[in-house]
Amino acid sequence: MSEKSIIATFTLLGSLASYYYAKANEKDLAPYTMIGGFIGGFIGGFIGELVYKSYNENQNK
Repeated sequence: MSEKSIIATFTLLGSLASYYYAKANEKDLAPYTMIGGFIGGFIGGFIGELVYKSYNENQNK
């Protein structure tokens, strides 16, 4: 799985989770979805970087 697909997956999951949270609590959907997508992208970038580094370390051995 490439780093871009990891980031995209976490962005999607973060925005969907925050969408359902806002919908269940009768909040405005747009800000929650945007913030959830941003946080998901940040987490996905962090995890993608860890996976990419460990993959490169294993390839160099």
